[in-house]
Amino acid sequence: MRQIFPFTLLSCAGINQAPFSGSKDKHSRCPSSIWRKALLPCSRILPAAMLALSAAIFFCLAPPVFATAAPLRVVYGFDREFPPFSYEEPGGQAAGFEIELVEAVFHDSGASIVHRPLLWDRIGLELGNGSINLTTGMVQTEQRSRLYLFSDAPTFRLPIRVFTKTYGRFPSLSLLRGQSVSVEQGSYPATLLEEYRGFNIKPFANRGDAVRALYNDEVQAYCGPVPNTYYIVNTRNYGAITSMGAPLGITELRVAFNRERGDIQRVFNEGLKRVIDSGEYNRIYRKWFVRELKDQEENLLLKSATTATVAAYAPYGGSGQGAAVLTATGKVYAACNMENADPLLNLSALRAAVAMAVTAGEYELRAAVLVDQDGSIVRPGPEDLQTLGEFGSGVLIVVGREQNRSATKMIAEITPNIVRREMKLLPRAKP
Repeated sequence: MRQIFPFTLLSCAGINQAPFSGSKDKHSRCPSSIWRKALLPCSRILPAAMLALSAAIFFCLAPPVFATAAPLRVVYGFDREFPPFSYEEPGGQAAGFEIELVEAVFHDSGASIVHRPLLWDRIGLELGNGSINLTTGMVQTEQRSRLYLFSDAPTFRLPIRVFTKTYGRFPSLSLLRGQSVSVEQGSYPATLLEEYRGFNIKPFANRGDAVRALYNDEVQAYCGPVPNTYYIVNTRNYGAITSMGAPLGITELRVAFNRERGDIQRVFNEGLKRVIDSGEYNRIYRKWFVRELKDQEENLLLKSATTATVAAYAPYGGSGQGAAVLTATGKVYAACNMENADPLLNLSALRAAVAMAVTAGEYELRAAVLVDQDGSIVRPGPEDLQTLGEFGSGVLIVVGREQNRSATKMIAEITPNIVRREMKLLPRAKP
C-alpha cells in the first residue's frame, strides 16, 4: 500500500510519474505511456475508494462539533401540604410561591423541571438517595448540612408570631402569659413557645386544627408562621384573626440539593441572584404574600393623612405634611410632621404615624401614605423607607395616582437592596 498511495495520489493530481528512477525517454526500460495504459483502470477506481475511506475516518475520529449538550433535567420534590409556599391543587397542578420562584430561577438556563408532590416526611429520604434533585422550604441545620447541599441565600425569611382575635386582642405578649395558646405539635413555633415560657400550650396534630381552635374560641391565641396562618384564615374565611407583638423568631427557608448535584446548585445560585436583581422576585412575592389595597382603604389612608396636615408644626421649613399607616387589623393611624431648630431632631409625619401604631400594639403594617398640606402625594425619603422596612419589605407605599386610582409599590420595589440584605446578598454597586 505504501507503494501505491504516492502513485495514485499523483495520478489523481494529473501528474505523470514513472514508478522507476531514470529518464522518461523511449530508451527507458518501462516507458511512462505503457504504465499509464496498464494502470488506467486503477487510477479511476482508487481515487473514489480513497475518498470514501477518508470520509469514514473523518466522521469516526473527528470531535462531535455539531452535537449539542442535553438540557439540564431537574426533579423537584416539593411539599404538597405547605401552602402558600408549595402545594398541590385539586387537579394535580403544582402551585405556590416556591413553585413559581424555582421556575423563574431556572427559566433562562433552559432546564426542564419535573415536579413531584411529596409528603414532607418522604422528602429527606428521596433527596438523599437521589430520587429527587432538590427541594424547597428546608431550614439549614448542622445535621442537614452533612446530608445535603444548600443554596447560598435563603429564599424566604419566615416570621413566627402569636395570633389573636382582633376584637379580643391582647396589647402585648406579656399580658398573654398564663393564657392557652394553640400550636402545631412538634413544630418550630412549639419550641419557641416553650422557650418563651409562661404560656398554657395546647398542641394540635396540624396547623389547620390549631388555627381553627382559635377561631372557635377554644384558646385565646395561636402561634405559627405568618404567611401560612393568613393563608388558612383567608381560605377558610375565619375573618378577624391577626398577629400581635414582635416575632418570637425568624427562620430562613432555603433550597436543598442532593449532594451529587452541585451542578444544579450552581445554576440555582446564579439564577436566584438574577431573579432578585431583575425584580422578578418582588413580583412573585407580591402575588403570594401582599394584600392589595381596596378602594375604601386607599381613600381612608389619603383622607386621614390630609386631615393630619392641619396640625403640622413646621415653623422653619414651612412645609407641613401628614401621613397615615394601615395595619393588619384594618385600623389607620395618622400623624403630622414636627420640625425642630436642629434639623437632626425633625420628626417626619410618617415616622410619627408608625410610632402611634406601635404604641397601640400594632406591629404588622400593610400600607402607608405621605401627603403635603394640599393633599398631594409625596414619595417618602430614605429615613422613612428604612423605618417602614423594619416591618417588612412587603409594606405598600402609595406613590401617586394612575387612572383615578392610587399607584402603590412595595418597599422592596422602591429600595431593592432591602431584599438583598434580607437574602444576605451584597448590595449592588452604584453605577
